[in-house]
Amino acid sequence: MVELKTKHEPMVPSRRPSIIRSLLFQRLLALSTVLLLTLPTLNADEIGKQVWLDVNPRWYSKDDLKVTGVFGVRQALNKNEWTRYVVKPSVAYSLSHGFDIGAGLGMNYTNNIDVDAITLPDRFAIVPFQGLNYVYLLTKQWKFNAYLRLEEKFDYDTLDWESRNSLRLRLRLRGIYEFAAYQTERYFRATLSWEGFKTAAGTDGLITDKSRITLGLERSFTHNQKGRVELTWQRQSLGIVSGDSFDDYSDIYLRVRYYPSWGDVIRNKFWHSD
Repeated sequence: MVELKTKHEPMVPSRRPSIIRSLLFQRLLALSTVLLLTLPTLNADEIGKQVWLDVNPRWYSKDDLKVTGVFGVRQALNKNEWTRYVVKPSVAYSLSHGFDIGAGLGMNYTNNIDVDAITLPDRFAIVPFQGLNYVYLLTKQWKFNAYLRLEEKFDYDTLDWESRNSLRLRLRLRGIYEFAAYQTERYFRATLSWEGFKTAAGTDGLITDKSRITLGLERSFTHNQKGRVELTWQRQSLGIVSGDSFDDYSDIYLRVRYYPSWGDVIRNKFWHSD
C-alpha cells in the first residue's frame, strides 16, 4: 500500500485581530474629535477647548544619548482665547535601560490673548528645566512610566517686560499598553496618564497649568517615525493682575504629535523606553 503524503501549508496568522485593532484606532480618533467639539457646549461657561499641534524630532546616538525638540502651536478656541508658539530643545542621557536624566530650554510666545473681551499684552516665557525619567517593564506589553521635572519659569509681559518668575515641580505617572499593528514590526500604544504641577516658589505666570489627565493612542509608521493623538482634560489658572488673584478653569484639548527620528534608533538604550 502506498502511503499518500499530504502537503501541509504553513499556518498564516489571522489578520482579524489586527484589523479589529485598526478599526478601533480609527473609532477612537473619531470619538476623541467628537468629544472635543461637543463637550464644551454642555457648559460653555466652565469648560474651554484647545487644539495642540506638535512636531517632535529626535536624534539617537549609538548608545545612550538622545537629542529632542518640540516645535508646536497651541490654540485656545472658546474660553480665554489665545495662541501660543512653542520651541523646546532638550538632551537626555540614559544611565541604564529605563532610567535617564535630561535637561532643556523651553521658549513660548503667546499672543491674541482675549479674556472676557479684554485684550491683554503678548507674553514671552523662558523655561529652563531638568528631569528624571523612569520606565519599568511590567510585562512584555505593559509599562509604567514616572517622570519628575523641575522648571524655572520667567514669564514676561512684552508691553513693559516685567516678569513673573517661579520655580515649580511637575510629576507625571503613566501606564502604557503596547500591541501589534496590522503591519509587520509596527505597533499601537495606548496610554493613560496623570500629571500634577506645583509652584514651589515665586509667582505663577499669566496662564498656569495645575493638573492633567490624558488618554492617548500612538502608532508607529516605520522604525523611525510615529504619531500620537491625545485627548486631555486639564485644570489651569489665569492671573489677570499681579499678586495672588487667580481664576481657575477647566480645559479639554486635542493634541496631535508627529515624531520623526534619526541616528541609531534601534540600538540606542532609549529604544524600549520611548
